Amino acid sequence: MGKIYLAGAEAVFAHDEIKKAFNSLDMEIDFAEAVYMKKYFPELKNSDFKFFTSADEMEAEAKIIPLSEFWISECIKNKERSFICDTALKASRSKKFLYEVLKTAENKVPMIFETKEDAEKFILNGGEIIVKPDGLFSGYGIKTVTKENFLDFEKFIFNASNIKNRAIKLFEIKNSSALVCEKIKGTEYSADCFFINQKVNIVRICKKEIVNIHGTPCTATCALINSTEEISNALSRWCNALFKKENISFAQFDFIIDASGNIFPIDFAPRVGGGMKELLENYEINLYANAVLGKEYPVKESSTFLTQFNYLPVKSGIINTDDFNLLKGKTYIFKHKGDFVPECPTSVASRVAVVVAEHSAVIEQQTIDSLLIKEDKIDFWK
Repeated sequence: MGKIYLAGAEAVFAHDEIKKAFNSLDMEIDFAEAVYMKKYFPELKNSDFKFFTSADEMEAEAKIIPLSEFWISECIKNKERSFICDTALKASRSKKFLYEVLKTAENKVPMIFETKEDAEKFILNGGEIIVKPDGLFSGYGIKTVTKENFLDFEKFIFNASNIKNRAIKLFEIKNSSALVCEKIKGTEYSADCFFINQKVNIVRICKKEIVNIHGTPCTATCALINSTEEISNALSRWCNALFKKENISFAQFDFIIDASGNIFPIDFAPRVGGGMKELLENYEINLYANAVLGKEYPVKESSTFLTQFNYLPVKSGIINTDDFNLLKGKTYIFKHKGDFVPECPTSVASRVAVVVAEHSAVIEQQTIDSLLIKEDKIDFWK
């Protein structure tokens, strides 16, 4: 096996440990990152990563294991360089296709509405729906639709089908349609896995608390929790449906468990989860290396779990203070007085601050409310 690049190196940490784990599998790996990332993370200039504008600049025989969306795009354009099959790559760029692949007797998926009339009937009967871009990631363009805002339904579809931003242009993503599906009621989770030799090794499982900001669901907290047999089995089924036996890839899933214990996948990407760096680097072991080595996902035997608290703005504007009343814990501040923030903070880059601390499994509503950067701290943006 020739040179392998773990591409998107900024998404993970403790690179030497991860590299050593791959070396134990007789895989010669190096870390790579996109040149444009130096602009956003100046510290990368002093790293020993290899930087490329595209996969075309890599050695002729080099292969890619993507860790980020940019490098998924490079795998799609240069499939001969990827360890990932077409099914998994296509599923990462179309949620509708993802649900079609996973819709089997053992895999429940959200119901998709093909017409406005079907969606309207569902809502009038007390249901809620989600409108989201079919081909995007990081929560861009997602809206929850209920009886109260159904008059905006067509506007949400139009907006989700016509999102234009720097990421879409940079990653050369084609998004021209919206997915309209039922909103599964339950608790949302996310997971990272490592797939190799048809085996699924769990990197991490997180329980999330979601807040709605102007109809957009945003992740307020992520707690690093134990897995269950049901979750482990679901992750294995999903991976084996999406990947071929010869594939080698990380896999990130978002899913919801309803009140009856049914598990519904809602999103997937053949990479590691974004926004996990702050949480996972504070854990006692390197969970990425642990999964590559095929070790069991560690069990937490206590009443508290390492939890990430995301501070999120409630409106667009300029922050007028550096006093965010942060919880006690390991603190990361990304935005300061004078910085611009968006009103629907769904992507990792829009967080104002993050605090990582041990917390019980139950997070009080008062604590969740305290994570919202309210209007008095944000001046109107002109």
